[in-house]
Amino acid sequence: MDWVKFWSFFFFLSLGAFACLSIVTTIGGFFNIRSLFKDLSEAKARAQNAAEGGDA
Repeated sequence: MDWVKFWSFFFFLSLGAFACLSIVTTIGGFFNIRSLFKDLSEAKARAQNAAEGGDA
């Protein structure tokens, strides 16, 4: 095995690992942002309910 094949193998291996991690991070980030907006809308609804005297 010569050096070009050796480093080409590790280059494509690293490229594949980066692609997989990018996909996992993107999917996880999407669900985190969706959860964030859900929590924000629930907090806004609670604040509006408290301002109207619903928790009094």
